[in-house]
Amino acid sequence: MVRKFLILMLALAASSASAQEDYEWEAILVHSELPLYNFAWDEFWPRSFSDNEDDVLSFGCTSRVSFGDWRFTPHPDNEFGDTAWYRFSNYGVFHCAANALTATEREELDSGDFSRGFFAKIGTSSRQGKKFELWVFQQGFVPGSDYLLLARPVDDDGIIKVFNVLQSRCPKSNIRRSDHMDVWLTSYCSINDRTELLSFAKRMLKEPDLGRLELVPNEKGPDTEVSDPSQVSNED
Repeated sequence: MVRKFLILMLALAASSASAQEDYEWEAILVHSELPLYNFAWDEFWPRSFSDNEDDVLSFGCTSRVSFGDWRFTPHPDNEFGDTAWYRFSNYGVFHCAANALTATEREELDSGDFSRGFFAKIGTSSRQGKKFELWVFQQGFVPGSDYLLLARPVDDDGIIKVFNVLQSRCPKSNIRRSDHMDVWLTSYCSINDRTELLSFAKRMLKEPDLGRLELVPNEKGPDTEVSDPSQVSNED
């Protein structure tokens, strides 16, 4: 799986240093050798459902995270950050997954870089007295998965349409790199344990957010968001 979703995020939103002399924005790629979350994890979306009410069988995919076009807006203090666009859609009915198209402009999404993955709620934590859910977008399957760290207020109910995007300031002991590669980037953050990833996300919640990821309504027609099973077709 080509890791284009997170790679574009790093290219657009991250910088080795901001204009502020006392702060650096970091968004190194986070990678596990194997996917850390799967359908045995309760908060893993999209996922399948089936219902046999009044002897009528319905089935399909449901998600806590809206499908549609999402805009990433960088933190206002990061002058090197740029806006990016993401289009999330469901893979199918019998086999559920989140397709992702990525581009620098919304008009370019139809031909944007493609990847596939899942959203997972991995835990909770607090920042300045306010509780947050911690989420990831787990992208890719082989060889392993990449992770975008996300957060949202605990008391924000309903279908998810907004995430805070967290930084990834990797501990030195987790950084993998190959030297003597001229200008070619080889560094990434290796995390291969759920507990370690959760601890990492909790630390990143204490840092300023990398930016905001928000669903933007489609002015040309209905959004492609999925809310509950009643809104999901049983036709592939």
